[in-house]
Amino acid sequence: MYNITMWIYIVIGAGVLFFLILCLCLAVANFSFDNFRDKQEEARKFGVQGLTIYDFVENVNEQHLGNALRMARCAEFQDHFSVGVIALSDKTLSSNSLASFSIVAHELGHALQYRDGKLSKHWKNKHKKRILGRFFLPLMLVGLVFAILNLFGILNEIFLYVGLGLLGLALLIFLIAIYSKYLEIRVEKEASKNGIKLLADYFPQKELKICEEFLNSARLTYWGDLFRTMLGWTMLTRKSKMFD
Repeated sequence: MYNITMWIYIVIGAGVLFFLILCLCLAVANFSFDNFRDKQEEARKFGVQGLTIYDFVENVNEQHLGNALRMARCAEFQDHFSVGVIALSDKTLSSNSLASFSIVAHELGHALQYRDGKLSKHWKNKHKKRILGRFFLPLMLVGLVFAILNLFGILNEIFLYVGLGLLGLALLIFLIAIYSKYLEIRVEKEASKNGIKLLADYFPQKELKICEEFLNSARLTYWGDLFRTMLGWTMLTRKSKMFD
């Protein structure tokens, strides 16, 4: 009797823990971008004197990248690094706020990753996984059709096994997508760490903390994307692309 009661408590505890973790994941999936925008507005309130975005990029380009980087313009919220180019929006370039410096430092952090050979390998793997992702829906649909038709006696038993095998492959692709998004988070985290190190040469600790909190909130949106991929089927959060 004692053992049965203990197992009841264990099952209830596990159920409560699962529910709390699910709520946390859904909260991150649904509200991480709102948190990011709040942190961005907070960081925009603090301006930097005596240093422009252009000066910051040029200094880092000369000291760390051998002047191999050139600047380009892009649309708002599309700031990014590509091979040999840091593309920044007019809003980012025209502002001297900690938010703008944090964004630029993060992209320069990607430039350092590319210099060290880490980013190009990551990009190649992402391209391969995008190709793999195209097979997810066909495999899942064909697998379901085969399994359902077997259950209704229209197809013989071999199609059930084939269908289950195809569904297994679809599940494997789904798991690869989740892992791929986790690797993306690690890349973004390292870029932010690189960026904070670059900013440390210019800003005191108080301002660095604001920049770090802002970049942490930006990384949380990647976790939100991961959880949306995992939980989109529940209809409790909007869906996300498996492979960006």
